[in-house]
Amino acid sequence: MFRRFFLTMIFTMSFCTMTSANVLAAVDDWQPLLNVAFEQNNLEMAVLLLTNDNNVPVSDIIVKARAMGFGYTRIVDALIDTKLSCEQVMVDALLNNVPPKALFGSEKIKDDYEYTPELILSFLVKKLMFMELAEEHLGEKDENLETKLKNLEIIIRVCKSMLDDKDYSQYDVMFSLCQAEASNVLIAETADELGVPQATTFKACPKHAEYGHAYISHDLPQDAYIVIGVDHLTIDDNAGKGVISPMSP
Repeated sequence: MFRRFFLTMIFTMSFCTMTSANVLAAVDDWQPLLNVAFEQNNLEMAVLLLTNDNNVPVSDIIVKARAMGFGYTRIVDALIDTKLSCEQVMVDALLNNVPPKALFGSEKIKDDYEYTPELILSFLVKKLMFMELAEEHLGEKDENLETKLKNLEIIIRVCKSMLDDKDYSQYDVMFSLCQAEASNVLIAETADELGVPQATTFKACPKHAEYGHAYISHDLPQDAYIVIGVDHLTIDDNAGKGVISPMSP
C-alpha cells in the first residue's frame, strides 16, 4: 500500500512537471508523458494516471502499453479500472484494433459487468448503429461511408472471434445479430463475410428472409419446403418462383 502511494506521488509530481514544461507543445504529442508514466513499468498505475488525471487518448495508451510488452487483456482490464465506462473501453479498444478475444477473456468485463460475447455483440450493434442510409438508395454520396465500413469491420471481427472460440455456431452468431435488431444490410454483409449459408441465415433471422432479400429456389444451398408462385418485388421480373423459408441450416 505504501509503495503504491509512493509511486502515485512520484508519478503525479512528474506529470505536473511534464505538463508545465509542455504547455506550448502540440496537444497530440503525448509521448513524453507516456514515457514518464511507464518508467516504473507499472501498467495499472500508469493507465490510471494517464486516463484519469491527464485525459491521454486510449489509442496512445494502447500503443505504448503494447510497446512495453503488456498483453491486450491486461491492458483492457487496466482501462476498465479508470473513470472510463466499461462500454467506452470496449468500443475504444476495438476501434484501436484490440482483438475481440481480449474482451471475451477479461474477467472484469465478464464477471464484474456480466458481458458475455453475445451481449458484447448486441451492445456493439446498437452502439455503432450500422444501418442502411436513405442516401444510398437515392444514389447520393454517403458521407458516413468510412465510419460505416469501420463499424462493419469491428462487428465482423467480433463475430469471427465468437466462431473461433468454438462455443458458437454460425446459427448462434446470426441469431445474436437478429436479436440485436441488426439491419438487413449488416446481416447480409456478415453472412457473406463469414460464409454462412443463406438457409442458416434465414432460420436464425426469419425477418431477414421476409423483408431483406428474396431468393429464387435454385439459388439456395438447401431445398426449400415452401415455394410459392408469386414473385417478390425485390427479384427480377424473370426470376421465377420466390422462396419463403428454407428447410434446414
